[in-house]
Parts: sequence; C-alpha cells; structure tokens
Amino acid sequence: MNHNHGFIVGAYPCAPSFHQLDRDQETAFWRGLADVEGISGIEQPCLENLHPYGDDYLFQQIPADWQIVVTAVMETMRRRAGHGGFGLASADKEQRLACVEYYLHILNKINRANDRFGMKKILALEIQSAPLAGSDDVALAAECFAESMQQITRWDWPCELVIEHCDAMNKPDSRKGFLPLEQEIAVIQALEKEVGIAINWARSAIEGRNTTLPLQHLQQSQQAGVLKALMFSGTTTGGAYGDWQDLHAPFAPFASARVNCAESLMTVELASEMFALAPLESLSFAGIKLLEIDPQASVAHRIDILRDGINALNIATRNK
Repeated sequence: MNHNHGFIVGAYPCAPSFHQLDRDQETAFWRGLADVEGISGIEQPCLENLHPYGDDYLFQQIPADWQIVVTAVMETMRRRAGHGGFGLASADKEQRLACVEYYLHILNKINRANDRFGMKKILALEIQSAPLAGSDDVALAAECFAESMQQITRWDWPCELVIEHCDAMNKPDSRKGFLPLEQEIAVIQALEKEVGIAINWARSAIEGRNTTLPLQHLQQSQQAGVLKALMFSGTTTGGAYGDWQDLHAPFAPFASARVNCAESLMTVELASEMFALAPLESLSFAGIKLLEIDPQASVAHRIDILRDGINALNIATRNK
C-alpha cells in the first residue's frame, strides 16, 4: 500500500547527467527537485551504480525521507545493444544467466543502500521480461522468463518486486518487444513469492498504438490480483518525441501546465480514468517518468516538466 503521501518520480531522463552535462547543473537539478511538493521518492536505474556520479552522490542529493524504486530497464537495454540475447526471458542461456547475475548485483546494491540508511530505503524493484531480440517464440520466452524468475525469487529481497510491462514481442514494429502481459501474469502467478505488475502508460499505449490499451492492461492485471503500480510516461505520433516512441513525453497541455507538449497523447483525463479504477491507496506506488528531449534545456525547464507531471497526477487523483 502507498503509505507515503506523494508520487515516485523517474527524474533521471530529465536530469542534466542524462545529456552528459556538467556536475554543477546536475547538483542544481537535484536541489531544485527536492523543493517540488508531492514527491515521495524517485525511480532510478541501476547500472554499475545508481547514479553516473556514484551512489554516495545520489544519496547526498535526495531528501532523507524519499524512497527509491530501482529499475533494471536502462542497463538491460544498454547490454542488449551489444548483445541481443541479454535478458531474463532470453533463449540464449549464457546471456540469460548473465542477466540473472546482473539482478544479483542489484540485490547487493539494494542491501547496501538499506544498510547505509538503517531503513527500507528501496521501496521496490522494477523487473523487465526481455526475450532474445528478434525472436517471435512467445512460449519459449515465457519458459525462459519463468526459469529466471524462479531463481531470482529464491533470494531474500528486502523490497517489493514488480514486473514492469513493456510493449510486447508479438506486435508489429515493437519498441522494447518484451513478453505479452498474459505471459508475464502467468509466470508470476506460478511463483511462490508475491510479485506484482507495474503498468507504464506509454509502454502499453505503444503496444496497442492507441490510448485505450493502458486501461485494459490495468484491468487485466487487477482482475488477476497482481496490479501493484502505475507509472505515467507519454508518447506521441509526431514532433520532437517521435512516432509512437518510448521517449517518456510529458503530459498533454492542461490548465496549470508550465511546459507545452502539444503532441502528447497522455492527458490528465486518461490518467483520471486509470486512478478511478486503481486508487492510490490500492497501489504500492504511482508516479511519472518524463524526458527532457532538448539536451540544451535549462535546469529550470527540466524541473518544470516534472513539476507539471506531479500536478497532473494530483489533478487526476482528485478528478477520478
């Protein structure tokens, strides 16, 4: 249950470090973000470290009461760029086991973070069901994912585990091309350890090439009793954020928005429909992951995108 009165913010795609800008801008970004109301924590990728400047740097920037949702997606995609067999659902056994080993690295990072703070600093881990790139064998990918998850869930995790659904491998022109939601649900229902599903708005919209599939995926996960989280990233059919790309576009314009992303398909009204069926109190966490597309954007503009995102969710949860 969401006991923190606030949202999780996937801030890293808006951070200056995402565009390899200087450390002073990065520090100013995190200091500014800490002043934004309505944030209970951040979603942060785990590569070698939890931040390009190291774990200590990140921990020094964020408020003491913020929790962290760790995501494996960035490192998974980075390694798949070099070897398309890397992933928990991959039929390439060597690369699948390399991915399992990567999740052990994440577990060690989570334990060290919790030990450092003497508390449950890490709220959850978002896991991705990456199959062998280019494969269309859904059944085999599901078997491989089940084997990986059986191994991973035997470990003693001090946080919640959720499968972040990404657009499916059996759809044309996929972006991530991971397991269909049906197979992800079936795999986790067969596990002894409780594992949930996180629905990311854009990744479901991209799969369906429409704005209705996110709500359907929410309902499907809810009916299976596994819905744990909602994350809101946007997508577009044109403009700077591309054609159905997974580039975390901001919300479409709304009354109090500071940033104008006119092409965005993700509206406050659509978020309201999601929260009407899955209120905050029923979720472990909910939040945003948004990208500043302009590498030269100011720190203030980067923060405004995230401030708008929080305001959009506040309106959405009030309007449901």
